[in-house]
Amino acid sequence: MRKIKLLIGNWCARIIRFLARKAKIELIGLAYYENGIMKSHSMVASGEVYFINKFLKDKLQTNEPTFVDIGANVGDYANLLYTNFPESKIHCFEPNPNTFAKLKSTLPESIKINNEGIGEKEGSLKLYFDGDNKTSVQATSDRKILEVISKVENIEEISIKIDTLDNYCSKENIESIDLLKIDTEGFEYEALQGAKSMLENKKIKMIQFEFNEINIVKRRFIRDFYELLNDFDFYRLDESRMIPLGEWIPKHEIFMFQNILAVAR
Repeated sequence: MRKIKLLIGNWCARIIRFLARKAKIELIGLAYYENGIMKSHSMVASGEVYFINKFLKDKLQTNEPTFVDIGANVGDYANLLYTNFPESKIHCFEPNPNTFAKLKSTLPESIKINNEGIGEKEGSLKLYFDGDNKTSVQATSDRKILEVISKVENIEEISIKIDTLDNYCSKENIESIDLLKIDTEGFEYEALQGAKSMLENKKIKMIQFEFNEINIVKRRFIRDFYELLNDFDFYRLDESRMIPLGEWIPKHEIFMFQNILAVAR
């Protein structure tokens, strides 16, 4: 029986390869797409809508959750949270003043918005962005990301204020966070380093962050997040499911767009 299954599998693989060549389909790209990778074109495709509408609703144990959105951009994610959880407490961070102006006009007054970034220590740093698209989601603290990955030629820079999540939670009397979402164009790991106290005291229940080709420039691996969040279980968001990643293995190091969810055990 085992030999028959192997034979059938080999024939199926040959047929798939033959059809893919005829249709000029890149099989590795198709495999990535079918596993929640390279789906950045919408919040539905990226799995964020399913995650918030289904998984998060089932997982939360309170009617008044606390959400923190670091890298809120113009507020699409925060508005989706608010729509599904109108009694929630939402804190948004957007350091780009150009984008912050738009964010301020799109969110309900009950959502607290902060025109600053979150990192591993208080201070300031340079924020780089495309001078031809000043509210782009690609604003980043690493100039090389725009040069190498995005091929931006007209790069502008400004100085932005940085706080730590630990400091902010202390000032705002935030005792725990039900969901921490981070989309900071390569600055995700630093943001988590500034939340060491909250993490060590198990005050953060879920963390969603983006992992993509930017991490090639940053030389940051999924393994780094596994080690930092060693008491979390990891998933990849997909359009209508959550894909368990299990323990870290080398094949997780895929430097293409994906939304990763870490859930505290």
